Amino acid sequence: MKGAQGNVSSNPLAHNPEIDVGRLVRDALVESVRRVKRARQWHRVKPLTRAFAEAFLIMKLKTVKSLDLLKVIIKTIRELKELLSREAQLIKLGMEKAWQISLLASKWGHPRAREWRNDKGFLIYWGLTMRWLTKLFGGVTPP
Repeated sequence: MKGAQGNVSSNPLAHNPEIDVGRLVRDALVESVRRVKRARQWHRVKPLTRAFAEAFLIMKLKTVKSLDLLKVIIKTIRELKELLSREAQLIKLGMEKAWQISLLASKWGHPRAREWRNDKGFLIYWGLTMRWLTKLFGGVTPP
């Protein structure tokens, strides 16, 4: 019985029928920063994003009323989560090479080569390939 009550009280929306979006977003930002720091990736965060997150966490706002501030917080959370996402890192790494390959294949006359640019699997494949080639050649990517 006591455990069931604990679960209800841990839900931020259990006692308040109104959804406090500002508080939820603030809590998500705190959790994202905590995860990035735990993963020891805080040094990879862009300086402006890092400064905003630190300043926002120092302010300890109870509510967030500004729509513009909410948008910036959400953008910051998304950026922090992408930093921890291996899939997003591979997509960024493979994007340039995937575009080069699809452009080459379309010049050769492949009818659906331009669609490859939007294929997540294709981008991840080239990201993995580029990472492997970088390790193979000692940090220098081949042309």
